[in-house]
Amino acid sequence: MQYSEEQQIAFDKYIQGENIFITGPGGTGKSALIKHMKQNADSRCKIIQVCALTGCASVLLECKARTLHSWSGIGLGKGTIEQLIKKVQKNKNYKAIWKETDILVVDEVSMMSLKLFETLDAIGKSVRKDRRPFGGLQLIFSGDFYQLPPVGDKDDLDTSKFCFESEFWFTTFPKENHVQLQKIFRQNDPVYQSILNQVREGRLKRSTNDILLSQVDRPKDDTLTIKPTKLYPTRNKVDSINTSEMDKLECDEKEFKIKYHGDLEMTAKERLYRTQVTPEQIKVELQYLKGNLRCDEIIKLKVGSQVMCIVNTELANGEMLCNGSQGIIKKFAINGNPVIQFSKGNNSSFEITMNYHIWPSENIPGIGVSQLPLILAWALTIHKAQGATLEVAEIDAGSSIFECGQTYVALSRVKSLEGLYLTSYDAKKIRINKKVREFYTSLNEDEVTAVAVVSEATVVSEATVVSEATVVSEATVVSKATVVSEVKNVKPLNLTEYEYKGDETTKIIILK
Repeated sequence: MQYSEEQQIAFDKYIQGENIFITGPGGTGKSALIKHMKQNADSRCKIIQVCALTGCASVLLECKARTLHSWSGIGLGKGTIEQLIKKVQKNKNYKAIWKETDILVVDEVSMMSLKLFETLDAIGKSVRKDRRPFGGLQLIFSGDFYQLPPVGDKDDLDTSKFCFESEFWFTTFPKENHVQLQKIFRQNDPVYQSILNQVREGRLKRSTNDILLSQVDRPKDDTLTIKPTKLYPTRNKVDSINTSEMDKLECDEKEFKIKYHGDLEMTAKERLYRTQVTPEQIKVELQYLKGNLRCDEIIKLKVGSQVMCIVNTELANGEMLCNGSQGIIKKFAINGNPVIQFSKGNNSSFEITMNYHIWPSENIPGIGVSQLPLILAWALTIHKAQGATLEVAEIDAGSSIFECGQTYVALSRVKSLEGLYLTSYDAKKIRINKKVREFYTSLNEDEVTAVAVVSEATVVSEATVVSEATVVSEATVVSKATVVSEVKNVKPLNLTEYEYKGDETTKIIILK
């Protein structure tokens, strides 16, 4: 693996045994770096556990990853910190896991709440009898707080707060061990990279806004062999489109059902452990695996169906078929499996027969589930597109967007501006959580010169004066406006940008 400069810094700190937080925009190689750290730890006989906040993401990591809740033994995480400590302390298996693990890697930490962070810290200290953060485990946290936030419980405010809001965050991860990856591997288009960075941080230039507006309802490229996948925030819209497109195909439908496996290859040690596992435990584990697959339990396909591969797999010629690869079913092979024409993204394509993919259990040896690693891909939810890299996509970035960071997550799935089509776009929906912005600003405060807070438009930079500031309480794009009463803490960001700080989110306005 050829590291970027920042990836090398992170890897060196990992080798030195330090706790590190790896962050940066989508496509900067955070997951790839995690996989390489896992390989390195295995080669050094270190016990490393890779975890993610959701089952889908843990499957995507493909390095024996588990959900953080499952690995830690806290289940759904309900109850007080003291109750959850007792729950783990009473379970010999989970106590052993906590004691034996050397390195804990957690991906997509933007979804980790303050409560979960402090709960796991307390459990680690209690079980390992060590007052260092997480009981002395080496910690590798990775994620982008500009992306999707924790899903909180309205009855427990700490479940809605970001983990970096904990008083223990910077003692766990010193500021010098916050590594921000800069080089983007997913997008090679420098213009689109700039657009994504502005959307991510909620600081749009007028020229950027104009470019995004120009993508709305633009004509499709006639040379495309595959229709752009439509990305929507809500499941109902996605299901409606996929059902409608399937109904248009006047041919027979084939069903592919999930398979359960109880006799996968095991070592002698694993076979011995398996004798201690009850049938009920196996049943529960198989249901867990089924519930966390991104594909359906029963997949219905027709010739002409547009699909997306949801795993990374090596082809017979040594090339990789990547998660997010889009294709069209051309026929069904003699064994009944679909033959799919995948696009290479340069107006060329190739055909392969797609076989069942096995997802083995990481908890119980010898069992797993298998299914065709495919989902219908005329339309996808933004959530289900996580981790995917799309050549072309048609995105609803308008009124249906309901979450901070959602517009950025959707746009960053696409490799280039050329492959981006928008059904709608609303700058007002680009909302950035102000705590997230303040967090990233604090990381960079030693590297930038602070700009004084002003109440009206004054000097923005040395000898540059803005006479008419566009500052409004909504993220409306205008060329002229006056300061309105709702605006507080107006601060020049650079020559072209101002921000409005609301109670919960930062709403962005745009100046030319």
